[in-house]
Amino acid sequence: MTFDFKSGKVFSSGSAEILPEAEATLDRIAQLITFMGVTNYKVEVEGHTDDVPINTSRFPSNWELSSARSSAVVRFLISRGVDPDRLAAIGYADTQPKKPHKDKEGNAIIEHRSENRRIVIRIQR
Repeated sequence: MTFDFKSGKVFSSGSAEILPEAEATLDRIAQLITFMGVTNYKVEVEGHTDDVPINTSRFPSNWELSSARSSAVVRFLISRGVDPDRLAAIGYADTQPKKPHKDKEGNAIIEHRSENRRIVIRIQR
């Protein structure tokens, strides 16, 4: 089972703080995980960014931002009762785009950026 969220629905731009309006959705996912009654499952939370570089004191690159976002979701799930032994936080930065970053001529495809900025929660048995 996979849940795919545009980052803008979960985080503000350049931030790894979960937006209050995203908590209800993440709560439902935590409930689903904890009520599945399955003891042999794994939950991977992936953070993905677009290919526009970030360079702040907290996030010197997209690697730190994507990792911090996936870690924030993992911490949230733990706070809602999901077994931490079953969780993994993964940061992919811009290395696994959902849609191409550039066209055949090497020009940025700006409309794809919002699709590539995402959080993926993957529940596997």
